[in-house]
Amino acid sequence: MEWKLGRHALGALLLAATTAVALPGCATVAAPGTGSLNAGGPQDTSRSLRIMGADFPYTDATVAAFEQQHPDITVEYVKGAISFEAGSVQTLLRSGSGPDLLLVNSGPGRVGLLADAGLIWPLDEVFATNGLAGRFDPEVVRQTKAGTDGKVYEIVEGLDVFQVYYNKKLFAAHGLQVPTDWQGFLDTCQTLHDAGVKPMLAGARDNFAGGWLLGSLVQASAGRNKMSDIINGSGSFDDPAVVQGGQMLADLIQRGCLDGGQAAALDGGQAESAFWKGGGGMIVVPQGSMANARQDGVDVSGFGSFPMPPREPGAEALPTAGLALSWVVNNSTKSRSAVIEWLRWLASPEYLALTAAKGRTLVPAQVVPAGTKLDPAVQDGLEKVAKGTGFNPSVYLPDAAKEAWYQAVQGILTRRLSPERAMQGVQEKLAAGR
Repeated sequence: MEWKLGRHALGALLLAATTAVALPGCATVAAPGTGSLNAGGPQDTSRSLRIMGADFPYTDATVAAFEQQHPDITVEYVKGAISFEAGSVQTLLRSGSGPDLLLVNSGPGRVGLLADAGLIWPLDEVFATNGLAGRFDPEVVRQTKAGTDGKVYEIVEGLDVFQVYYNKKLFAAHGLQVPTDWQGFLDTCQTLHDAGVKPMLAGARDNFAGGWLLGSLVQASAGRNKMSDIINGSGSFDDPAVVQGGQMLADLIQRGCLDGGQAAALDGGQAESAFWKGGGGMIVVPQGSMANARQDGVDVSGFGSFPMPPREPGAEALPTAGLALSWVVNNSTKSRSAVIEWLRWLASPEYLALTAAKGRTLVPAQVVPAGTKLDPAVQDGLEKVAKGTGFNPSVYLPDAAKEAWYQAVQGILTRRLSPERAMQGVQEKLAAGR
């Protein structure tokens, strides 16, 4: 999910940051991959932490617990999050006076930019000397090393798992079962459409939800192995099976299953709100959407989920997934020891248990001890990850290709781009970036 920092809080931080840039003697940006938290690199002259992170239901409790364990460390936590797309992450880190730690959107396509620019510090030594690697899902650790130099630059707060969520009452009212293949999905859409019900809702104006939808369709067409090859550099987005995923989106629009113009005009939050109020039959969202709705008092017992059905009958239906939010360390921090203690806290079983008890909506990246009680939607996501998922391309593409991916979504929704041209555009940017 995308999190946004409150306008006034971000404005104040950016003002402080840009002012610091003009002062003599500011910290300079290190070369990519140089230095480490345990030797050289960030200074260790302060026992205070400035942290910028999302305002989770558990934020206050986790900060208070950390301060109780470390009474010699003071924490200033600015609630919210910042956007790569708006450039605010880069501005804060380049200033030399931004927060010590930031919670940002995960993955090589975003965190990799910061690492390549030398704005954040590699955490391999922290992982090695503090035994942190064993506390995280091995696949998560592998994915965090997918950048250009193979180093770890992020501690993942959690994952998102994307499925089709559906309104059980609407399905029952029209005699529908959960579809198991693409033709069954189209038939379900047709039945709802003929009954005057909006079959699908989507809100792609802010790009993220559009990427989730197209990613699910591409997975249903191309499959996990082919998408893995593409993400890892040995395949192409203009592969016919991937283009067919784009055609599936075009078909949904052509058949009246999805209003492309409306989807392009709404943002993700608007579409989700309408769905949980009964405004449509289906929507592609992560588990956090249902978990948040439950916390907001919505009766979600009348909703369920299923992976986007595969195009080929008998093929395996897999949800897509991706790293959601990650903690990164500002290379200009002067609180090295305090930063390490915070990273150790993030990886601890106590942190996981507290976040689960206080409203965690992301699927944990940590190995989850038996008996940990998670929100049912989050637990379902965790079980799906354990069985295997496809990829949400938005997380793994480098910046230019990611933007082309979002443009592909918008182009197909508004019928300005054919699926072939849309996917060619993504591949062209991906090839240029590599």
